[in-house]
Amino acid sequence: MTMKNTETADTSAWVAAGVRHAVLSRTMPALRHDLAGSVSVLRMGVAVIKRRLELSEGSAVERDGLMQRVDALDSGIGDLGAGLRRLRHWDKPTSEALNAHSLVAEIWELARPFLSLRGIETEPLPEDAPWPTLSLPPQPLTYLLLAGIYHLAEGAGSAAQRIAVTPEENGIRVSGTPGRPGAGIPEAAGAKSQLGTPPIDRFRLQCLADQLQGRISFTGDHSLLLHWG
Repeated sequence: MTMKNTETADTSAWVAAGVRHAVLSRTMPALRHDLAGSVSVLRMGVAVIKRRLELSEGSAVERDGLMQRVDALDSGIGDLGAGLRRLRHWDKPTSEALNAHSLVAEIWELARPFLSLRGIETEPLPEDAPWPTLSLPPQPLTYLLLAGIYHLAEGAGSAAQRIAVTPEENGIRVSGTPGRPGAGIPEAAGAKSQLGTPPIDRFRLQCLADQLQGRISFTGDHSLLLHWG
């Protein structure tokens, strides 16, 4: 390998590392914000229950009210548990594999808080679609799919108003419905987003795919395909 080729490979690796950081800087704060809401609900619910228990004489009406609060607490705890389980996927061994449908569903849930904070609507995953039966290691697809989603969310010229993720025979399709002119940042500008990191443009996304030995096809301004395997 020549010096020039070595420098090119090193540059691509650093760009890919930067994209990984960009993915994390978008996913984790939004997820933390989402989980913080559940924690607040739990705290308020516990405070109300404690106060009512102190004042209650044990009537049926009071018990029914307390049961409603308990149900809300159970729901909040469930949300926290689901969020924490998703975070565990970042640390899974590279030898461990997950069902493709289940893995994509977890990644889609990781992306929702960031999209919600930006006012972007999401399509439910199509349950009746022809999902492949293959199993995949979590890390490569997690980074690539999140990066692809954020690429469409921040847009080039205009960001997507609605984003959908659907399986196809050759891979997973990420598509956006444009509708927010002026919200995106031109790729050539290289301007930083509100998060302090550059938007994930096509060049950066391709560098990440090359580094993770994945394949990605750009099929339009608001559509891309991540190939299986």
